[in-house]
Amino acid sequence: MSVIIGNPGRYVQGPGTIKQIGHHISTMELGERGLVVGGKTALSQTQAAITESFKSQGITQVTEIFAGEVTREEIDRLAEIGKKNRVNFLVGVGGGKAIDAAKGATIGLKLPLVVVPTVAATDAACSALVAMFSEEHVFSGSIFRPRNPELVLVSTDIIIRAPLRFLAAGMGDALSTKFEVEAAQKSGINNFHGGAAARSSLEIAKWCTDTVLNHGEAAKRAAEEGILDQVFEQVVEAVIFASSVSFENCAGLAAAHALTTGFTVLQEVQPYLHGELVGFFTLAQLILEKQPKEFIDRVFQFCHSVGLPLTLGEIGLQDHPEELVMKGAEASCRNGSRVHNEPFPVTLRTLCEALMETDRIGSQYRRE
Repeated sequence: MSVIIGNPGRYVQGPGTIKQIGHHISTMELGERGLVVGGKTALSQTQAAITESFKSQGITQVTEIFAGEVTREEIDRLAEIGKKNRVNFLVGVGGGKAIDAAKGATIGLKLPLVVVPTVAATDAACSALVAMFSEEHVFSGSIFRPRNPELVLVSTDIIIRAPLRFLAAGMGDALSTKFEVEAAQKSGINNFHGGAAARSSLEIAKWCTDTVLNHGEAAKRAAEEGILDQVFEQVVEAVIFASSVSFENCAGLAAAHALTTGFTVLQEVQPYLHGELVGFFTLAQLILEKQPKEFIDRVFQFCHSVGLPLTLGEIGLQDHPEELVMKGAEASCRNGSRVHNEPFPVTLRTLCEALMETDRIGSQYRRE
């Protein structure tokens, strides 16, 4: 089987890169008229710089506020706006949902995509995958662009000003990368591009998780102090770039992400960020896999140090936890769920046991 690697056409990261957006769009010949999609907060942080940079390159801008959920209706609405305004490309600005909505709109329009994340909270920016939801925020499936985004601009001067909760969530999302990749590799799963994983992609997955584990706490301190140092830049790169390209090129989704999407059937978990849930369910995956106790303890300690959830109560399941765990686990075990990418049979019973054990260990950490 052939090795297949899919990466963004150009990835740019550093302080002030938002001011270069017009230059990169022009040099990459993406077009002269763009639709910029983002939430109100994200647009307020970026609009002036984007407008000025576009103007300097003679690029016309159409702006639209993202409605808040990645539904088929929202994707179609944005695509219709793009079609009506005869744009040549789309720009997705903000967090993972706004990015995915813009990403989805480009599929039908067959137009290039520029991504400007304003938080390092997920690995959505560099991926071709679009996670879709119902209006009630229940996961409904995924669709894929035929290629990764043409341009990803990560302006770390914006990223560092975001609430610390977003950075912690991003580290939770990236934390799972190596573990899910290893599970998928042992199971012989093809990657999202239909090929085998390249050795370089496997190494990136390892670097991603190791970087977060080894430097995440220092990156959080840098963010607290507003210091754009090399450690912060590396952790942002791990969250936004390395996690994205390695999970996609290694088919690296297993129990942690399967539980995250499965548990969206519970309204109780819906106020929590994607990466917060992935971080918690990564702990459950390690327990499910019967990883060495010393290693599990290290990952618990890391999650504790950066403020990620350790207990069921910390993801909203403090009331009737066993009943709710059963309901979420049932949704996570359905046919086609990526929980079955684990290299051994996963049953409802073993999944529930792993989740309850995660809660028990996490509760011990909170008491100490």
